[in-house]
Amino acid sequence: MRPHTIRSLFTRRRTRVLASALGALALMAALAVPAFANLAGSTFEGNDGNLVVNTAGNTDWVNVPNRVTGVDQPTGKNDNAFGQGTKEDVPDVTVVTGSIPPNKNDLTRFYIASEFTSGKNFVYLGWERLVNIGNANLDFEINQNTTAGFTGTTTGPVTLNRTAGDILITYDFAGSGAPTLGLLKWLTAAHGDSASDCFSTNTLPCWGQHVDLTAAGFAEGAVNTGTVSDPIAGISLTTGLFGEAAVNLTGAGVFPAGTCEAFGSTFLKSRSSSSFTAEVKDFIAPVPVNISNCGEIKIIKHTDPRGVNQSFSYTSTIAGANLNCSADTTPASFSLNDNGNTNADNAANTEDCKFVPAGSYTVTEGAEPANFVLESLTCTAVGAGSSGAQDGANPAQANITVTPDSIVTCTYTNKQQLGAIKITKTSSKSPHPGLDGAQFSISSNGTPIAGSPFTTANGGLICVDHLPFGAYSVQETAAPTGYKIDDTTAHNVSVSQNSTCGDGQETTFSATDTPLSQITVSFHSKVAGATSATIQCTGDASPQNLPDGTPRTLDDLVPGTYTCTVVIDP
Repeated sequence: MRPHTIRSLFTRRRTRVLASALGALALMAALAVPAFANLAGSTFEGNDGNLVVNTAGNTDWVNVPNRVTGVDQPTGKNDNAFGQGTKEDVPDVTVVTGSIPPNKNDLTRFYIASEFTSGKNFVYLGWERLVNIGNANLDFEINQNTTAGFTGTTTGPVTLNRTAGDILITYDFAGSGAPTLGLLKWLTAAHGDSASDCFSTNTLPCWGQHVDLTAAGFAEGAVNTGTVSDPIAGISLTTGLFGEAAVNLTGAGVFPAGTCEAFGSTFLKSRSSSSFTAEVKDFIAPVPVNISNCGEIKIIKHTDPRGVNQSFSYTSTIAGANLNCSADTTPASFSLNDNGNTNADNAANTEDCKFVPAGSYTVTEGAEPANFVLESLTCTAVGAGSSGAQDGANPAQANITVTPDSIVTCTYTNKQQLGAIKITKTSSKSPHPGLDGAQFSISSNGTPIAGSPFTTANGGLICVDHLPFGAYSVQETAAPTGYKIDDTTAHNVSVSQNSTCGDGQETTFSATDTPLSQITVSFHSKVAGATSATIQCTGDASPQNLPDGTPRTLDDLVPGTYTCTVVIDP
């Protein structure tokens, strides 16, 4: 065999071996699950190009919180899109119907989700298209306010309701590799913005300077490189039909510290090229969202019993540039009063602070008014990560953690120091039975309390509770039938101990009444007109001449010795 033939066989054999080795490596690479790093602070897998969780403990589109879906009109003549040269910077757009050109992105649906985690606001974006035309240039417009009448079936002129601070997240994919994500904010003259800060025009309103989120490390994204499943829609998506992204809004400056922002509407649109000034074409109509970096704190005052007219003072560390509190705009100090309430609450007993930036705050009740003590402080929190609790060292302080879209409600209940007066009425005669039917007046500062006068019952008892601490005047005003009041003076009684009737802690007052008697003496002549008599009893100034048969009656006599002298004339 010629040398070059041997070399040729060796070369072919080496090539086959090398090809086999490379094929095995390629197969191993294809079978291996790639490792992707999530955006710092988030567990959302925003750069793996699929909709399912790859790593236990993470989230993806199948389980991400607060997910919202937008769906486009079916492809065809009734599918709507922006027309007549609509550009990004122009809020006055025109919506037309008709098939999307084959060289443009025909959108089918989008996903958006948001969460507050690791002290940051994140937004997650996903899109799907009908055909893979290679590159994809998309914009997610996230507005604070909705545009009335802008729906999936809208056609004709539409004025987009844009507000200073609205954001546009650009998603540019060149057909391979990782996408580039950017951020622009809507600028207006009324907001004090400058036309020199416009990205592509020199006229306000406009989209401001473009921030490369990918380069800054505030975003990541991917487009699927193979067929993936969308379990939400129940479909399969071949290569290039799905893209996603995760954006750290806090890091990107969308939510600056101490300032509240809230976005309520999102829609997706496609640009005809990577140029920002290119026409926008297909869109998926806006869907409502709730993306915010602020929450709400409610402080409620209850008295026990409810409805006591008493003002209570508070101090707090609640603050924020856009803070809106119901009682005042500066909740560093405020007061609440539960006056007149029974089961419900009102503006007077509630401090409701909205647009509170996410963070930790304290609320502290001031010195207790006279005759009140703090009975309880309870807090409830609605929203992941939010909390409220009574401070372990200072019972009057509520420690509150606010997260975006959360509501923390703390209710202070202060018990009025209330006592009771128990009056016992007995007879002065042994064995001193309790006397029902005696009346007593109870007054405070000269004014009878509600229900006064009170009448003894159940064995000579009166008990009145729910009396605020203080001095009271107790006076018997009427004795039971057949008895005489022993003491008609008003007596001072001090209520200074918490008590209710029957607990044995009442302030007590006792009084006696004396039973009264009646003596009757009468004279009768057995011979009509033959005799007469005079009768003089103890207490009479002079004898009384009584006609025949008329009795002499002494009434309402207290116990004692009484003498009646009867003189019959001869």
